[in-house]
Amino acid sequence: MKIAAIPYQLDSDIVYKDVGEHSSRPRLPAHSEVEPGFEKPDDIPLNKRNFAYTPCGPNPLFTELRYCTSEYPFEKVGINYMDRSDGLALQTGGSDVVGVPAAYGWRSGRCNACIKEGTVYWEVEVLRGGAPDGADGIDKDELNTTPHVRVGVSRREASLEAPVGCDEYGYGVRDHTLESIHEGRVSQTLPAQRVRSGDRLGLLLQLPSAEAQRAQAAEYTEFKMDALLQDGVGGGDDDTGAGAGEGPLRKRTRRLNREFQRALLREQDAADVVRDHIAIRYRNQLFFEATDYVKTTRPEYHTADRRERHDFYTLAGSYLRVYVNGEAAGDAFTELRPFLPPFSELKYNDKFYFNYWRHGAGGGGAPVAASSSAVPDDTARLVSSPTAPSGATHTASPATGAPGVLLRNKYVNNGRLGYYPTLSCFNGGAARLIASPGDMRYWGRVRAEHAGARPLCEVFDEQVADDVVWDVVDEVDAEDER
Repeated sequence: MKIAAIPYQLDSDIVYKDVGEHSSRPRLPAHSEVEPGFEKPDDIPLNKRNFAYTPCGPNPLFTELRYCTSEYPFEKVGINYMDRSDGLALQTGGSDVVGVPAAYGWRSGRCNACIKEGTVYWEVEVLRGGAPDGADGIDKDELNTTPHVRVGVSRREASLEAPVGCDEYGYGVRDHTLESIHEGRVSQTLPAQRVRSGDRLGLLLQLPSAEAQRAQAAEYTEFKMDALLQDGVGGGDDDTGAGAGEGPLRKRTRRLNREFQRALLREQDAADVVRDHIAIRYRNQLFFEATDYVKTTRPEYHTADRRERHDFYTLAGSYLRVYVNGEAAGDAFTELRPFLPPFSELKYNDKFYFNYWRHGAGGGGAPVAASSSAVPDDTARLVSSPTAPSGATHTASPATGAPGVLLRNKYVNNGRLGYYPTLSCFNGGAARLIASPGDMRYWGRVRAEHAGARPLCEVFDEQVADDVVWDVVDEVDAEDER
């Protein structure tokens, strides 16, 4: 089954029929002023409820997909328009400065550049936040009435309605005394010093190579698959553990579910990029819509071997180093959590896809009608995408599929897995993200100490180039399936 691409609207879509013409980027949406100098875009979809959105534009050279990835016309790397809390405002005319009005709680936004490997440096200027002038002995109650910002990095799964570091998917640094926050736990890893408005915080993130991360993900996959083989774990065929007292049908279902989970793990490939997205029109604007990554839950098949648990693994040699006005304060965090699948998983309707794998399309116990109303929300949007994941078999459609077919895999890399520079603001706080060497104050000093370090703007440029390549690859794949 294949969803036809939405048609162009010639009165609003900028479509160039001449190959030599230059296509413009999407126009900025309408804005509403929140406070002087700050505004919020209106009528755009935000990344929430485990769906993610990316601007796209018409490409008549793509005869199958018809649309390609695009970017808003900003000249600097900044906070992603869609990847932020609705309460986080942006400075008029740009996306590199963000803040919240007074009396607002914590709101966060992620950068539009994803760091996947290597050593990357960027700076954050505290515009409104930190300790008030002359407030060396400020008490907790007074501290909660002043503006604040937090800086750090977060993954796709991290909440944007809370400060960075509130869960296991983010690492944050407070502007009060440079305390480190991860999983909501506060620790004074760095020497205590107060940050004030006007200070510049430098952040240097070190991650291992992509090859090392893929090897680690493959090792984790093997241990998870081995755990699923063990009888009596999560309801095996014997009468011990979770399967005790269950009838034969229930036991068989649990055994098949373990086989299904093994099939998902066996078919996943962290090195392969699978972009299951479709073009949609939202308020007369074009976006790619895709399912996003969800917070993983502890499976019921855990054994005593900790190597099949994701919290056993860390990225060897990784760290987040903090600089205050050019002076190294130390490593706020070391040994960050890995993110390649199966450490991360997409939003997924396990029951639907399990029944499809077990019975096939229209099989007993899993009726699938031809209309999209019988297909789950994420399936209706994405299963029928013209882009066919290599990790999930699309040779069988819901009308003719046979048992044993994986319609879609949740353990896939969509090219957006990694750590994102993240800014959080509180009670009137505001901060500026600085990614270009020409705008940084201390880039030369950091580069002299770390020869392999790159500025954040280079990561963004590479990301744009990758999007172009994968757009072409997806189009070629779609044409081959025609």
